Amino acid sequence: MPNSLINTARNGTKNISQYNSQPSSHEINLSDLCPEALAAWGVQHPADLSYRVELSRRISLAFDDSDQIIILDDVAVVLPESELANFHGVRGYDRSLLPALWLSTGFRCGGRVIVYSPPNSVELENFLKLKQLLEERLERMIPIKIFYEDSNHQLLELIDIFKKNAKEYIDICETFAQRSPNDFYPEYYIQMLKRHIDKITEDAHRSFVFPYEMTEFHYQELQSYSDRLKLPDIPTNDKAKHNFFLRSQAFTALPKLLAVSPDGTIIDHYQQYIKTLEHLDSTCTKNTSENIEIFARTIIQAIDRLCHKYNLSGFIKLDANGAAGWSCMCPSEHPIIYDCDEEPEKRIKYLREYMKNKIVGERLPTLAVIEEFVEPQKRSGDIYADYTVCGFVLDGKLFPTSINLCGTENGCYIEQ
Repeated sequence: MPNSLINTARNGTKNISQYNSQPSSHEINLSDLCPEALAAWGVQHPADLSYRVELSRRISLAFDDSDQIIILDDVAVVLPESELANFHGVRGYDRSLLPALWLSTGFRCGGRVIVYSPPNSVELENFLKLKQLLEERLERMIPIKIFYEDSNHQLLELIDIFKKNAKEYIDICETFAQRSPNDFYPEYYIQMLKRHIDKITEDAHRSFVFPYEMTEFHYQELQSYSDRLKLPDIPTNDKAKHNFFLRSQAFTALPKLLAVSPDGTIIDHYQQYIKTLEHLDSTCTKNTSENIEIFARTIIQAIDRLCHKYNLSGFIKLDANGAAGWSCMCPSEHPIIYDCDEEPEKRIKYLREYMKNKIVGERLPTLAVIEEFVEPQKRSGDIYADYTVCGFVLDGKLFPTSINLCGTENGCYIEQ
């Protein structure tokens, strides 16, 4: 961490006895720090519990001083139709329970986790043990409720049931196991929240809704509850926009990237990106054989440009938007399209047929990207991976919470 950032954190409090020492969260009142100083502290201490509690408190304040947080692991909402048939991550607690422990600490009424499937008894028991450890450390309770809806649309609070009647909880789990997978649909979590909103938001004047990814769908479905629900902004997950914008601001230490529009345009800078999207005719994004032909042909041309003009190998992401790896085309799995010495028509035919099978729905992606291929780096333990910084952005300031490994499949970064 740069000394200037450390000094910023030190100068944000009067309780540091020695200027050149590394303060702990027991020596520093994090609530007194300005946003820049707290973010600087988080860079060096992202896992510090006191930092997490203070960050949670500031998330609450940022959203109209919300009383509670409602967490939805509704990843299915943002998946394309082509991926839903093979998607099994519908349970709703895999990415929710552990974050809920610290996210709930800064909200007066704590957190509410909405799940489709009840956690099994071992998982819930371990969760509650960890919750107790954090409560002992904080010397206060962390109010958390896990809401589950049975097949009769009855809302159940699982923690209370588990503590009072283990046999009843096991029965709930066994009954759920007999339900048809067809009972689940991508919009389930939002519809469940709407069906039981009075119960889920009781005792709270304002609730901050934290979905897997905020979308226009969430706004449309929940706008009638704006008097009691606060929603995050819709993120921009367009990889082309991120790359071109950063380059336009003199951030040049980025992988080279070209974007391709279904109308046959190859984009290589930010102003061209803006102009292309402003004038893109919606008829070009219809999922037709003619449009796929143009799209595939232009992608192959972009690969060749990356090779011949910049002397770089490429990596295709058929959809520039979103973080999922469904649209990534690994060179080891699709070598023909990356072989610039191969006959172009063979490469175009291969890509065209792949896209016809892969892209399901009425629309093609608005943009594809062809990025400079990045060789995976070997980390400790002989793991090929890269590091990803995760966190929250409040008022334009990133507050880090973890550094995660971004893994590889078949010798390529999953997200590339």
